[in-house]
Amino acid sequence: VSLGDLFDEVVPILQPEADRAGVQVTVSCEGAPPVNGDPAMLRQAFLNLGLNAFQAMPAGGSLRIACESVRGRRVRITFTDSGVGIKPEHLKRIFDLYFTTKEKGSGIGLSMVYRTVQMHDGEIEVESTPGLGTTFRLLLPQA
Repeated sequence: VSLGDLFDEVVPILQPEADRAGVQVTVSCEGAPPVNGDPAMLRQAFLNLGLNAFQAMPAGGSLRIACESVRGRRVRITFTDSGVGIKPEHLKRIFDLYFTTKEKGSGIGLSMVYRTVQMHDGEIEVESTPGLGTTFRLLLPQA
C-alpha cells in the first residue's frame, strides 16, 4: 500500500472536519516506502486518528502527519497534534475497548486503531503532554 496514495484519499475526507475545527493539516509522506497492509483497514485507522486529533483541538491548532522509513524494514507513520493532550492516568487505557473521556464518544475508535496495527504486524505508541499535544507513532512492515 502506498502511504502517499492512502493519505491522498484520507485528507480530503478529513478536510471538512479540520476546517470546522480550525485545524491546519500537513502531510509529509513523499518518498516513504509502501507498507504491507489492507488499504481499507489502514484508511479507517488513519481517519480515526485524524478525527480524534481534531476533537482534541477545540480552539484550532495543527495536525502533522509524517511517514518515514526506519530500520528493520519498517515504516513509521506519525500523527502529531497541538491539542489538549491526554491525562497521564488515561494514557494506559486509551486503547481499551469502550474507554472514552468524551461526552459522546463510543470508546471504539482507538481500540480499532490498535487492533488494526496489531493485525498488520505493527506497533503503536503514544506520547502526550497535557496542554501541549499528542503524538501517535505507528510502525508497519515495509512491503
